[in-house]
Amino acid sequence: MPHGPLPWPRAVDYPRAMTAPDTTEAVEHLDTYGYCLLPGLVPGELARGLAERCLELHAEERCRPFVVGDEHYQTLFGMLNLDDRTWQLAFHPAAVAVARHFLGPRCRVVEACSKPTWPGAPHQPLHVDSAGHFHELPGVPWMINSIWMLTDFTIDNGATGVVPMSHRSGLRSPPPDFDVDGPLVRTVTGTAGSLLMWHGGAFHMARGNTGSSVRVGLNVAYYPRWFNNWVENNHQPVWPETFARMPAEMQALCTGRQARSRDEAYES
Repeated sequence: MPHGPLPWPRAVDYPRAMTAPDTTEAVEHLDTYGYCLLPGLVPGELARGLAERCLELHAEERCRPFVVGDEHYQTLFGMLNLDDRTWQLAFHPAAVAVARHFLGPRCRVVEACSKPTWPGAPHQPLHVDSAGHFHELPGVPWMINSIWMLTDFTIDNGATGVVPMSHRSGLRSPPPDFDVDGPLVRTVTGTAGSLLMWHGGAFHMARGNTGSSVRVGLNVAYYPRWFNNWVENNHQPVWPETFARMPAEMQALCTGRQARSRDEAYES
């Protein structure tokens, strides 16, 4: 059991063996279009089981300090500390291989967060990731973001929408008059256990959930070593006791300060 003031339960045991598929096509697609889909990387039953646990955590009083959002769309930060099954996804060799291609061999896993979209949710605003503090966008990727489909992502339940090739625009935010219901937004659907990855500069959004079931994703953010994560207002550090339980290959991707709070870990 993790120690500390909050007795978070450990996850049940899961198979640790993971074989990385060839990510050449995924890398080429992300480089060209700004995103890529890797279908069926983990078993659907593992993904759906984690989705159920995420929804339980969103409803727990002790998680409220880590939850941002409303009754339709929420983000629960710090999932690496809350359920060890997130490790199998955040450190999946295929995801890490894609991230390292763009961010270098010393890139970091910084945050994993649960993102449910409940029925009735409107479109999330179209946006660019982690660009607000740049005076000018870097000429190299500053973030590779991702979302694991813990449930099926469908047209109806709020699957992620991406604007292909928008990562080459050089804009810190999409044009204010961009038509999010127009043909330029591609809705990326897939089955539970699939992974969508994208360049931080790609215009993207969670689509509105017009269906009858909740859509649940696990968002994992990969950054280069030079990015100061203080600017990410709600990102939570890895707890020391979480880090201590990780295998060495996972610890190598969680460099930086381990702490129980943001104030202990991040500098402005």
